[in-house]
Amino acid sequence: MTRRAFALGAVPAALWFTAYAAPSVAYRDAGELTAAAFLLDVAHPTGFPVDVLLVRLAMLVPIGDVAFRANLAVGALMALACGCASALAHRLLPALSPPTRLALSALPAAALMASSTVLRAATAMEVYAGSLLVTLAALTLTEGRAPVAARRRLAGLALGLTLAMHVTTRAAALLAVALTAWPALRSARWPARARTLAPVAALGLVGALVVTYLPLASRRDGPIDWGDPETLARCFDHLTARTIRAAYAHRILVPWRLPEDLATAARTLVEDLGALLALLSVAGALVAARRRAAWPVLAITLLDLAYAVAVNPMGTIDRQTLFVTEAGAAILAALALGVLVERVAKGRVELPLAAAAAALAVVTLARRDARWAGAADGWAAGEVLGGAGALGAAPGRAVVLCTSDDACGGAMYAQWVEGERPDVTVMPQSFLGDPSTWRRLEARRSLLHPPADPVAGAALDAWRLRWLLAHAAGRLRWEGDGRDTPWIALTPGETPVFARVAADEGSAADAAVDRDAAAWVRARAPGEGVGARRIGAMVLFAAGVREARGELARGVPLWRAALAEWPEHAAAWTNLGLVAARAGHLTEAVAMTRRALDLQPERPRAWRNLADYLAATGDPEGAAEARREAARR
Repeated sequence: MTRRAFALGAVPAALWFTAYAAPSVAYRDAGELTAAAFLLDVAHPTGFPVDVLLVRLAMLVPIGDVAFRANLAVGALMALACGCASALAHRLLPALSPPTRLALSALPAAALMASSTVLRAATAMEVYAGSLLVTLAALTLTEGRAPVAARRRLAGLALGLTLAMHVTTRAAALLAVALTAWPALRSARWPARARTLAPVAALGLVGALVVTYLPLASRRDGPIDWGDPETLARCFDHLTARTIRAAYAHRILVPWRLPEDLATAARTLVEDLGALLALLSVAGALVAARRRAAWPVLAITLLDLAYAVAVNPMGTIDRQTLFVTEAGAAILAALALGVLVERVAKGRVELPLAAAAAALAVVTLARRDARWAGAADGWAAGEVLGGAGALGAAPGRAVVLCTSDDACGGAMYAQWVEGERPDVTVMPQSFLGDPSTWRRLEARRSLLHPPADPVAGAALDAWRLRWLLAHAAGRLRWEGDGRDTPWIALTPGETPVFARVAADEGSAADAAVDRDAAAWVRARAPGEGVGARRIGAMVLFAAGVREARGELARGVPLWRAALAEWPEHAAAWTNLGLVAARAGHLTEAVAMTRRALDLQPERPRAWRNLADYLAATGDPEGAAEARREAARR
């Protein structure tokens, strides 16, 4: 019967996510992750070797283009996760009649299929589908009809694999190992305990060996090599996401932000699950506290919620957390509803109640917001992230340095998977600090000449950067955030998003794009998904930069329009703060700049601006702290 519950959750979910899958490369990290899998290179921290290898296998299936195969692969993983959620709910409702039990077990899968957060991660290349699958699969190992020894060994294998996956998977795998091993350890002597743990440790080691993919892939010096994890130290930094933790240290375990971040998480859960299921999940948590079989689900749900609120609150804003929380909440909601049915039916066969449970699952599915699906961002994927527009007019042998997820991923996919512009090198700006970058660019120590007045203790990497900028300035292009040479130089005939900054100063084509930017974006962005709104904000922001060259205040309407499209555009907040400061509104300037830094704390210019504003308002301590942050970053 549990197998039927698994199939009832997995099969419709597979069809659902396939129908909503992006037809090609999608927004955010999808381009970079797809290209890294295709090339068997190193993706951004933590590298996600399991996901990369699984997707690379899926790319061997001749269906659609390479990106579509990757999107189908993550959809399949999420469908299996939906099946596990249904199986867990089915296991927690043993007292119900088979039809009602089966109908209620479909509720968690329906909730996940309707969730905007899940729909977004299951229809375009991402790593969260695999992590949710391993988490829920580990929870199914805590109990079951299979021999405890077999479940214990599978839990050990899962624990090893979690070292090569998203960090949220490890808690459930650890719990599964503990619960399956504890009875044997408690009742046996040391030799027997060793025999119990030996196969678990061996399989865990086998799973953990997948991590060796990172240094092996890095040694190839491929075009996508985040963190250059070739040595043990750099591999450890990559697996622990040291750079990401440093960038967001101001949002990790900050007590005074917890109420705000908890409210954000709660609001997201209600939006994704609906008010009724959210309320039922609270009731289900109370029921689970009194049922031993439900303790693992309750514990992992609460632990994941704590992680999303206290450790990774920015992920909640970006819809990159709460997957486990939503799955656990949906299972707990089914538990609460099952207890209610038990009280009403009192053991009788209740077909009307089974029909009502099935109807609730259908109603839950009807809540889905298709704008969050990968297929809804066909405009963003086709016009912008496909790559021809981003690379078309770059000069020969150019080094295109990008900063945003969308432009970096799209350009990487276009070049390294679709073969666009093999004479151009595309890499994120942050790669300039990685040793592998200098090997790829062939910038050797012998070519470097220390400056006449070197700063005491200046790093060799800084000299390398100066040399590269000095000797390759004619071929260097930046995907921009308000620099003097914003974005990538293109001709007006290219994609309009990039063409605005390409035309000659004062040309009719450029003026037309500037003047019509807001109307152009609003005519295309509504109803076309998050990626479209983000890129629409980029258009408006770039148009504002152009306008502000004559007079800073002229950029304000366009920057405000950019924030209307995407309120998380940090550069627009920074520029609006600068305008407010120059107008004498220092309190407003401080608030806007802090908002920018909440969204993107790695911006040293914003920290320097904040220091100036705080100093002008009579806050020397705050100004000193902001200067230290600017220097550190």
